[in-house]
Amino acid sequence: MTSSLGLAGDLDDVELIQDVEAAFGVRLADDEIERCSTVGQLFELIKARLPDLPSGQSCATAMCFYRLRRALQSHSATALKPITSISALSAVPVRKLHHIIETECGLRSPPQCITLLGCLALLLVLALPFGLFAVGMPWWTALPSAALGIGLYRLAPIQLPGEVETFGDLVRIVASRSIGALAGQGARLGPKEAWQAFTDVLSDHTQLSKGEIGPETQLLAPSKNAA
Repeated sequence: MTSSLGLAGDLDDVELIQDVEAAFGVRLADDEIERCSTVGQLFELIKARLPDLPSGQSCATAMCFYRLRRALQSHSATALKPITSISALSAVPVRKLHHIIETECGLRSPPQCITLLGCLALLLVLALPFGLFAVGMPWWTALPSAALGIGLYRLAPIQLPGEVETFGDLVRIVASRSIGALAGQGARLGPKEAWQAFTDVLSDHTQLSKGEIGPETQLLAPSKNAA
């Protein structure tokens, strides 16, 4: 049976496309995307947008490793190596870690994972206004409650994806999500490197592991494809 990324087509497919476009620094036409039903077809679109492969001789992961280590070593008492536990950076709040990766390193940070407190704050944003309406309060009273929920959400801690167990894991994810920018700075971006980065990005949007994603993998869940 052909595997599927399990996308429902309720904007989760749009988020995936935007993430892929940002990772490779390309823009795909809507009519081309609409004709894609498999991972392989989407990858062919990406490859067609990549200029003059391979674009460089340096390893994107190595470039990312040295850049991140230079920016983050001062925040860790342990020497940062690929096998170093990510707990060596536990003193750095994840929001600050994202800020360092994006502003000091010029790279894309890992996906943000909302903690339980963040989920509760998001529910507060949605539930409080409706609750106030239900008890007959004026509409404008919903504004402060919504602002409170949004404020709590922005202050709520976030966490790294569960698969980030070592500094090397962090480097790999950041390198894949920044592959287009790194290629523009001399990193190799042949078909092999492009596929590895592509499946890394896709794995953030599916229950499938990276190794389970192949060219024949369907983008949408079977029921959506049938529709």
